[in-house]
Amino acid sequence: MASPKQTYEIELTPDQMAFMRSMKDKFQISNDSKTFRVVIDYLIGTRAAHEEVFNKRRCYRCD
Repeated sequence: MASPKQTYEIELTPDQMAFMRSMKDKFQISNDSKTFRVVIDYLIGTRAAHEEVFNKRRCYRCD
């Protein structure tokens, strides 16, 4: 059974959205929201990835 969901607004750059949509298409995920939930669920379940994901400073758009 699917869990109840809440709607949130997030801001993404065009390249971030293009990446998420390409993953949706590649893995035949039903919609954009589900694609984001897959990523979040992975991070919830993979504590070893937290340092790499959240402690590393990234800026792919900075000069």
